[in-house]
Parts: sequence; structure tokens; C-alpha cells
Amino acid sequence: MTALAAGARLGPYEIQSALGAGGMGEVYKARDSRLDRTVAIKVLAASWVGSPEMKQRFDREAQTIASLNHPNICVLHDVGRQEGTDFLVMEYLEGETLASRLEKGPLGVDEALKAAAAIADALDKAHRRGVVHRDLKPANVMLTSTGPKLLDFGLAKWKVLPNTGSGSGSVLQTRTDLSSAGTVLGTLQYMSPEQLEGSEADARTDIFAFGALVYEMVTGKRAFEGRSRVLLISAIATSHPEPLSKLQPAASPALDHVVRTCLAKDPADRWQTARDLLAELQWAADAGAGNQGGLAVGSPWWRTRPGLVRIGLAAAALLVVGFTVPALLALQGRGGPGETRFRVPLQLSAQADGLNIAGVAAGALFRPAGFAVSPDGRWLAFVARGNTGDAFSLYVRPIGSVTPQRLAGTDDASQPFWSADSRSIGFVAGGKLKKVERTGGPPQELAPAPDFSGGTWNRAGAIVFGTGQGLFRVPAEGGTPERITTVEKSETGHLWPSFLPDGRRFIYTVWSGEPSGRALIAGSLDSADRRRLMPAESNAGYADAGYLVFSRGGTIYAQPFDEDGLTLSGEPSRVADDVVYDTANGRSHYSLSENGVLVYFFNRNTGSTGGGSQSDMGEWQYSWVNRTGQPGRSVGPWGPYRGVDVSPDTTRVAVHRHDPKGGDIWILEPRGSETNLTFDASRHNTMPVWSPDGKEIVYASQQKGKWGLYKTLSSGSGTEELLHESDLPKAPMSWSPDGKRIVFWVQDPKTAGDLWVLELDGEKKAAPFIMNSPFNETHAQISPDGKWIAFTSNLRDNRNEIYVRPFPTGSGQWRVSEAGGDWPRWKGDSKEIYFHSIGNNAAPSTSFGNGAFAGPLYAATVSATGGVFEPGEPRQILNFPALNVTHSGGDYHNYAVSPDGERFLVPQYVQSTGGAGGQLGADLLSGLTVAVNWVASIER
Repeated sequence: MTALAAGARLGPYEIQSALGAGGMGEVYKARDSRLDRTVAIKVLAASWVGSPEMKQRFDREAQTIASLNHPNICVLHDVGRQEGTDFLVMEYLEGETLASRLEKGPLGVDEALKAAAAIADALDKAHRRGVVHRDLKPANVMLTSTGPKLLDFGLAKWKVLPNTGSGSGSVLQTRTDLSSAGTVLGTLQYMSPEQLEGSEADARTDIFAFGALVYEMVTGKRAFEGRSRVLLISAIATSHPEPLSKLQPAASPALDHVVRTCLAKDPADRWQTARDLLAELQWAADAGAGNQGGLAVGSPWWRTRPGLVRIGLAAAALLVVGFTVPALLALQGRGGPGETRFRVPLQLSAQADGLNIAGVAAGALFRPAGFAVSPDGRWLAFVARGNTGDAFSLYVRPIGSVTPQRLAGTDDASQPFWSADSRSIGFVAGGKLKKVERTGGPPQELAPAPDFSGGTWNRAGAIVFGTGQGLFRVPAEGGTPERITTVEKSETGHLWPSFLPDGRRFIYTVWSGEPSGRALIAGSLDSADRRRLMPAESNAGYADAGYLVFSRGGTIYAQPFDEDGLTLSGEPSRVADDVVYDTANGRSHYSLSENGVLVYFFNRNTGSTGGGSQSDMGEWQYSWVNRTGQPGRSVGPWGPYRGVDVSPDTTRVAVHRHDPKGGDIWILEPRGSETNLTFDASRHNTMPVWSPDGKEIVYASQQKGKWGLYKTLSSGSGTEELLHESDLPKAPMSWSPDGKRIVFWVQDPKTAGDLWVLELDGEKKAAPFIMNSPFNETHAQISPDGKWIAFTSNLRDNRNEIYVRPFPTGSGQWRVSEAGGDWPRWKGDSKEIYFHSIGNNAAPSTSFGNGAFAGPLYAATVSATGGVFEPGEPRQILNFPALNVTHSGGDYHNYAVSPDGERFLVPQYVQSTGGAGGQLGADLLSGLTVAVNWVASIER
């Protein structure tokens, strides 16, 4: 093929003039005769027409651009082929390339920042679609009157994304990378060190090139230069460019920090996502402009929360001045005059509709159970969300800093724990154990962990985690969990493991229905022997100074401990009071580094007696509210309830009343009276479900080491009957309207949460109904007409959603929720489904207590014709608390609905310091304390 002359035609397009040429293509200005508009046409360069590989690259560029719809990415109008000539038809851009503009000198700092923000936003769009550009440079950025446009995806690389079931996801999965291993692609001056080595490129490769691009925009000089290719490559691999501020005094230190981080040699030390980079550019713009004006693209949460920023920065200043220097001195071993403690206060912010931790994540909403200090004592990982409506995610920040970094891909994270080298973080999300680098990057799924209760990670790459079935071990690279301890008779879990310094032995908590059976135990990876250290109802950790740290109630103690001989000596010393503590599982909310940095969550309402805060965070009372939120009558007294179901006539309520030993089933009667249905809390009697006629109750109970389903008369006058039992924890979910079947949940460490059906006729056989290993299915509800079953599953993107299937048999599955959902309930005519949005992208508005959230309740009308189910669009109808506390008795329902769908039985909250009133714990939690060199106070 020869160059196209003016007047030549490619289909309906008439060539007008040549615009330019690159290594792979030639670009022409043309007129679209059909729409009478000017377009740009790119054809494969003559030298590559006969190359199948370049033909594939050319085709892939069209597919790449077509998948990206963004105002700062050049639009693809059409593709075509004529007489052996392949061509792309793109929007015609009037302006000049950034390369041409830089020939005239650097851009102004404000102009450069705005252009950089737009390019970063475009990169974020591409990266989220799985596209890495790999050739970001000034010649591939067009400056137009409407902003910069990112061009030329000829070298772009597709990254295989999970198939979400959407058309876009399936298209992405068909693409492959056309470069062979070790191939160097791109333009040398903007290539990252890993590209020069021929390593695989990812989003951080583009971020390096972006840093070089911004450096050149601001200074007018290239970040890396050399008189030869060899010297240039050496400069990229080993040298660091001069600071921006040295070459351009108007550039702020904040912008210099952003660019230097982009240009880090190790990809792990760069910004990990373009979204994070965009947020940092906004910060740099605000820092350079006195927080006036700003960027129009992608403004992060603090852009719309100036009040929170002022609060956060004020507390942050105190943190830096009053804490950082002595803390770092202590961490570096130079010592200080004594211990240093710093409290990070929590305060309600009307602007954020939630709890703001100043100095931890200014404006972030925080989960008190979700934090961990790194083994080296320098980093804090915590679970928070930047705005109401966001999912909870992992954040990381240095102990002595106020700038947190959100770790992308960690939505719905909980229970973080660190690797021994302080470089990685383990966590649980969607019933899966995962890990992520401290500096960011895509998380890696390691193993199913639906019953996770604490994790620990040694230097040899072994992770041990606790469950109700015992401790399990899994390699840090992922694999099948291997059981290393087994619960014995009367034990209900081996929880909260923590490695000792040798990385071979560990300490864990044995939990039992009998308080006398609860203890701290020492075990080993290479031995089945276990050694009882002391009776205790707490997690424990070891400080290198030679102390075993544990809690009693809400008080943390340290006692001298010989880690070689596994012996305690002397008397325990009090380290901290008023620490949040869970009576249900012995978890005291603190975290300890190897060198003794202690971080704990304190509750200012407990006073100074050390009594601590219980898992209930006060008590609850169930009350009826209508669809408009107007309160009705309350049902029963205040109490620590977990699990509720209302009788078919709505006059009585069955509840699991929690107890430190386990719990019992009670019936809350009209006029406020109660009836005890079970009488041994140590059996963990839990999750009552009414029979269709209201005469019986089915519930779960652990007896003689096995979990069983039992039924008894709701009047309390009968004896219990065992229906089904096995070793696995279970809980009834729903009783079919014909009375012939019970659907129940089973927790299996091999297959996560599953739904089973128990046939009540004949031999009472039980069989799996939904077992989508390794996904978690739970909270099943049979429709009142008996034809359908609604349930929760994390089948889609590891996010809880509401699904419906035919019942008891039939094919097909339909998703009802649109942005996350849990705890479905039916209207009595089977034409409406209700569900909570807790723990998903449609996150609740306020977090309070331990695992309790005030969040939206949604309703979706549904219809069915034959075997086809048709869900309508969900709409929000109420906000009320959802109890979501980890519970040794298994899963449970947290609200109920009247058959007419007009009333909802919901929990109201009261603080443990007094009075009813359901105030959502606004003044309950007080914040984090960091204690450094606390051993000095003990040893004085």
C-alpha cells in the first residue's frame, strides 16, 4: 500500500491531507460524506501490511478504543477494510500534541495540573477496563479546547478481568497480549525500569510514564536523559531527576512528592492505581493554591468535606507535634524518657453522617474491630470508608503520619493482620481469606474462610487462622486450608492465634460454652501437643520485651513470659483500661507489634474501673415501625438479642437471647412478658424459626459436641425433638408454608456457607440444596406461596446480593438487588421482597456498636409467570439498625416483616450506660490509643 493522496476514498471517507505517521500507522484528515463531518483516519503503515502480528495489533487498537468511553480519550467512530487496507475512523481533534506544545517551553503549574488530572482520569478509566497503555508520552496526548485527549492505544495491553456476566466483561476475556516475554515496547524516555527489563507491564508502568510526562510539563525538561541509549537506560534504572521545585519554583513540595512517587524504581513504591494518583494530584493542587479553586475532574471526598479536612488537619497537627518524634525515637531504639501515648478521638460529624477519626483517616468512617499494627510497629492497617455510601475498605498509614492510603480491591474487608515482614496484609472479604501488599496492587485470594476468627503470619510464609472448628494453616501463596487443631468436647472454637518470635509456635484462645474451659493455649506447627498457659477469655500477643499481653474484660494486662520455656512469672501489670471487648468470643480490640507498640480501641463510657465494654455495646429492643418509619409498640424488654422471627399472626416473637455462655430461645409475648423455651445457654440454642401454623419452633443447638436442628412446642409445654445433627455448625432459615420442609444453613470450612433442605416426612432426610463452593449462601426465605426461595450469596464479585430460585425444584436464578444486599424477607402475597444493603456498595449511613449498622432497607416488587421470575427495581423504604455481629451460634435473621408488608419488627439500640431510646450509639465509642514504650511504666 502506498501513501493515500488527497481525494482518495476509503468507503464513504474522502482523504483530504496527511496528518502524521508513527511506527505502526499513518493518520489522515478526511471528510465523512454521509454525515458531512471531519474525521481522522488511521491506516496500517505500508511497511506492516504483510505482518499478521501488526494486523492483530491494529485490530486490537480498535477494540481497545471502542471499549473506553471517556471525555479525555479519543473517540472511535468506525472501522473498515477496503482492497486490503484496514483503517480506523476517529474523531478529528483540533489542537496540538503535548510534544509540540513542549517545544515552546514548560506549561504553567496550574495548567499542567489540570492537564495531568484529566490524563490520570483517562488512565483510571482504561485501567479499570483492564487496559494498560504502555506508550504514554507527549506525542500521544492532544491538547484541545475541551481538554487533553489520550491517543494511540496501538501498544496497549489487555489484562484479563473476571467475567462479571456483562457483555463488556466477556469481551475483555477474549483478548490476549501480542508481545512475547522479554519484548521491550514503548518510547525509551518514558519507559519504566521493569519495561526495560522486559518484565510484564501493569497499571503502575503507565504511572511511571505519567510521572515522566508531568515532570516534563512542569519543568520543560525530560526526567531522564542520556547521550546514548545505554546511558539513557542507565539513568532510568538508577538515577533520580532533580526536584521539580529546583527547576520550577512555582511547583509545590506536594506536587514534587506526587511525581517522585510516580517515578519510583520499584513498582511497589509507586502510586498503585490511577485513582489514587488522581486523589494525590487534587491534594497537590489544593496545597499549591491554598485550597482555593481546584480541579474539575474526579474530586475526591475531601473536596466536598472541607469541614472534615479542617478537623482532621487540626488533630493531625497535634499528632505530628506531640507524638511522631518520641514515637519514632522509641521505634528506632534510641529510647525516650518514658512511655508515650496518644489518643485519636472519634467525633460525630454531621457532614459525614458518621464517625470521623481525625488523624487516622480524616473523614473516614471507621470499624472499631478492623485494625492492626504492623510487626515493626511503623504501620497501621484499618478498615474504613471515605464517604457514606462507599464500601468499607482497607487503609494503610504510617503510625507517625496523617496521610492514609486506600488499598484498592479490598471492599468489605475485615479482620486485617500483617505478614511478619510488615510488607503484606491478610484480611477476609466475602468469606475468603485474601492478601494485599502494603503499597497496594491487586489483592490475591488465598483460601475459603467463612468462619474466620483471627489470623497470624510467620516469616516462613505460613498463615494460621482460627475458626469454630479449630485452627487451620494455609500457605501465604494460597491453597487448601489444613486443619492443625481440633475442638474437643465442650469447646466451641480455637480463636485469635498469634505466632511467637520463632515462627513455629503460636498462642491461641480456646473458647467454650463453659467459662472454666476458656484458656490461652500454646501450640506448634510441627507438633500436635498443646500446652495450657493460663485460664483466660481473651486474645493474646507477645512483646519482645518479654511479656505476654492479654485482657480481662476491658482491661489489658502484661505478664512476664519466657517464650522459650512457655512459662509465666510474676504478677500481671495493668497496661490499659476501657478497651472495647466482645463477650461473645473473647476478642479484646487491641493490636500489638513485635517491638511493643500497642494500639487499642477505648470506650470512654466505661469509666476508669476497667470493666470494659461488652460485645452488646448496650442492649436492644425490638419494636414495630411502619413503612414510613413511624414507631409502633415495642416487644419485650431490652436485651442482648441475636436472631428474631415473628409468629404467623404477628402476636409473638421468638428470639435468641445472647449469653456469655452461649444463649437460649425466648418467646416475647404480648404485654411485655417472656417465656423461656430452652434452659441451657451453654448449648448455644440459636436462631428460632416458627412453623407455618405457629405451634412449633425449630432452632439450632450444640449438644454433646454436635450441632443439631431441634423443634419444640412454641407454648413451652413440650419436650425438644432432634430432627437432624452433624459436626458442622448450622442454623434454620425458613419453614415451608406446607410444613413439609425446613431450609437451613450449614457452615463448612471446605465449601463455605451452604443451604440444605430437611424433609420432615418419613425418615427426615437432609440434602444440600445450594452448595456453590467456595461461595457463601445464607439467610434463605421460602416465599409464602411455597414456589420460590430468596437467599443471600456472594457469587457475584464476592459481594453479597439477593437471588431467587424456584423451590423446591426447578431451574433458573434471578438477582433482585442491584448494588449489594442481604437478609431477604417476603411479603405475605409473595409479590414483594425486602432486604438490607449492609456491607456492600450501597453501604449504610451510620456505623455504631460492634457489627451493628443503621442502613437502608429496600423493597422490590416481583412477579412470576410460569417458571420465569421477574424482579422489579429496588427502592429504599426505611433506615434501621442491622445486627451483624460475629456469633459462635452461627448465622441468624435480624428483622421480621408482617404478612401485609406494612410493618417491620426492627431492633432499637440503648447504650449500656443507661436508658432506652434507641440513640444509635452516637456517644458510645471514643477512639484509638497508640502506646509506645509502655513497658517503661511497668518496669519503673
